[in-house]
Amino acid sequence: MRSEIILAAGIVSATVICVRLLDMRESAGVHASAPAPAQVEETARAASLSVGWNDEIRIAAAPDRQFYVDAEINRRAARFLIDTGASYVALRDSDAREAGIYTSWTDYIYPVHTANGETKAAFVTIDEIEIDNIRIENVKAFILKDEQLDINLLGMSFLSQLESVEARKGELRLRG
Repeated sequence: MRSEIILAAGIVSATVICVRLLDMRESAGVHASAPAPAQVEETARAASLSVGWNDEIRIAAAPDRQFYVDAEINRRAARFLIDTGASYVALRDSDAREAGIYTSWTDYIYPVHTANGETKAAFVTIDEIEIDNIRIENVKAFILKDEQLDINLLGMSFLSQLESVEARKGELRLRG
């Protein structure tokens, strides 16, 4: 289990670096294609889904060609970048605290490498994440200090629990 968590921390850190590099490239007028889907660790599959059968959310691409969504973490609002290349959800520490997820300095034991250098992350289970009618419980996630993560990442520990995730014609469709 420990090696899976360390591997996941590495994947999250690589995702953070990629997001920051994409932001820099897009600021310079260079556009990259969307990241490829990543396999999800077995622990992420323990989440449960609570949605109506045909619930679908459509999200238009932002000008930077990324997909952003407002969600609720434990019934508290938070902004996410949808990242199919991230195995786990990654939360900023301030958003985690706002949602009632508290960590101490002793929880930050998983080494990760970000664009701002090497740091440590905390591994947690979020009670629930909800977007409109789609709600997933017991979502595995990493918490990173705010200065290490510009925006929360909605990774595969959430997305893999959906019936489908499809990008088509500048729109992302999440189906429960």
